[in-house]
Amino acid sequence: MLIFLLAALESEEDRREFAVIYEQHHARLENAAMRILKNQTDAEDAVQNAFMQVIRHFEKISEISCKDLPFWLISIVKNEALIILRKKKKVVLLEDWDAVESGVSSITEYEELVELFARLPDTYRAVLEMKYLLGYSYKEISIRLGISETAVNTRASRGRALLRKYMEQEGVCP
Repeated sequence: MLIFLLAALESEEDRREFAVIYEQHHARLENAAMRILKNQTDAEDAVQNAFMQVIRHFEKISEISCKDLPFWLISIVKNEALIILRKKKKVVLLEDWDAVESGVSSITEYEELVELFARLPDTYRAVLEMKYLLGYSYKEISIRLGISETAVNTRASRGRALLRKYMEQEGVCP
């Protein structure tokens, strides 16, 4: 797949830069897509589509900080996964979200959850994205954010609690 994607880029410098991004982030993007799609083939399609989006907007890569690039890529792959789900009209079940995942059972509910997630304060959302979407440990998150592991754990706990509250208020979960 990488050779096909590299062929879409014009300069050798862009190809080298893209290859580095691909190698660094491919596995995490595939994991994020798998959490949504629950199907390896569909997850690979979502990742390929996400990288095609990256190529289409490759000139923006230099404007994105190294710290923010993984979040940008995860957002793209999540959107691509949701497009695949809509096309297949599958049921979505979330993993690893403590008590949250038990109530989310349809695409519509998943989309509502994504909207509620976006309403979280940045401090909570960043920790939850790094933990559940990127698969970082609390120690890795603390290093990346420059805060203690205790603070990371507290933010994750408060973020999940606030997300549950939003879900109850909006009636997303029973």
